[in-house]
Amino acid sequence: MKVEETRPGVFSIVATAHELSALVAGARMSVSLMETDTSGVTDEARKALEAVLADFDRAIARARGEAGEP
Repeated sequence: MKVEETRPGVFSIVATAHELSALVAGARMSVSLMETDTSGVTDEARKALEAVLADFDRAIARARGEAGEP
């Protein structure tokens, strides 16, 4: 995996499918845990992670040319 900060707060990442899959799976597991065990979880953190995953899902759908995506 290669991570480069192209400008402050903006990163360019080159990852294999396996590496990306592991990162996304970890994020999805975190959301699932946040929904079942809300101790120590803020709505803001959960919503932020859900938004990132939704953006990722839309980007993957666009890359695959799936119907219904711009």
